[in-house]
Amino acid sequence: MVQANFSRVSEFLSKAVENREVPGVVIGVTTNEKIVYKKAIGMAHYDKKIPMKENTIFDLASLTKVVSTLPSILRLLDEGLLDLDDPITYYLSSMEKNHSDITIKHLLTHTSGFQPGIDFHVQNIHKDDVIEKISQIPKKKKVGEMVIYSDLNYILLGAIIEQLVKQSIDDYTKNAFYGPLGMKNTFFNPPLQYKNRIAATEFMDTIQDYQWGKVHDENTLHFGGVSSHAGLFSTMEDLASYARMILNHGRHKNKQILSSESIKLTTQTQTSHLNLNRGLGWELYCPPSFSGQFLQDGFGHTGFTGTSIWLSKKHNYAVILLTNRVHFGRDNNIARFRRIVHNLIAISMDYYNQSAEETKCLR
Repeated sequence: MVQANFSRVSEFLSKAVENREVPGVVIGVTTNEKIVYKKAIGMAHYDKKIPMKENTIFDLASLTKVVSTLPSILRLLDEGLLDLDDPITYYLSSMEKNHSDITIKHLLTHTSGFQPGIDFHVQNIHKDDVIEKISQIPKKKKVGEMVIYSDLNYILLGAIIEQLVKQSIDDYTKNAFYGPLGMKNTFFNPPLQYKNRIAATEFMDTIQDYQWGKVHDENTLHFGGVSSHAGLFSTMEDLASYARMILNHGRHKNKQILSSESIKLTTQTQTSHLNLNRGLGWELYCPPSFSGQFLQDGFGHTGFTGTSIWLSKKHNYAVILLTNRVHFGRDNNIARFRRIVHNLIAISMDYYNQSAEETKCLR
């Protein structure tokens, strides 16, 4: 019955793989209780003929921002160790000269005015010197004037987190979130023994081979594989567990992982008067959103490697869509692909819920 409800989704994904739009896909749809649809199609490594499986591990790229950095900030907010309106100079004194007007909320909403990024790896800037380099940026857009998606915002958030918790964001998130949520396949710098389970990403001139088992993002790779803007690896099932915690207002089983107030706050629009619609960390619906036309109520995020997550508050489910689209290069229309998948999921979930109601009535 479930497979019949989602047959259009499966057919579309199979055709996309056949047409080489993406090398492979692992998809999962979860309610706040359980996964109701999952599928693995295509190749995790095309040249080596390694097939996608439901437990294939993906380089999440910028999903790191909302699966690692965002919950860490929210936990510290819940514990009273920071406030979102705190100026970042309260934690990072080197930012005082040029950036004293930026708050934590500006970083979370990408309204700090910073440019999208700096090629730290090209300039060979050591990880310990990154904050100083950002502090020296002389000019930027006016704070709060527009949304400019920037890795620099989350690199600064990571520095604030690590200063407060006195440990790396790697260790902190593992202990605070991934362990309690049972996310056993979520980590930075995946162990070598997992390599054959990892989806390969892009062909890299620097190594004359596909990046496989190591992070795709050049800055994160330069930093040793751990950063607060990219670097996290995970699976569909682990991300579904994380999504269920959010759909359950911060609870997992009998434990409150994050407060319901923090969860609610993150999904409220903070930039409705600006060029893009953002919550805290999350992208909110703003056409042409990758969520498609039928899931306008929700929130989500994407990763450059081909990953995404979208959660619908109204319909109470989340879509985990994982691809290694850069394995074939960057010239593919991943935004259109995501929109169509989400549209088909929305229709399929409507059929699924109708079937569930009919089954209930027959009992």
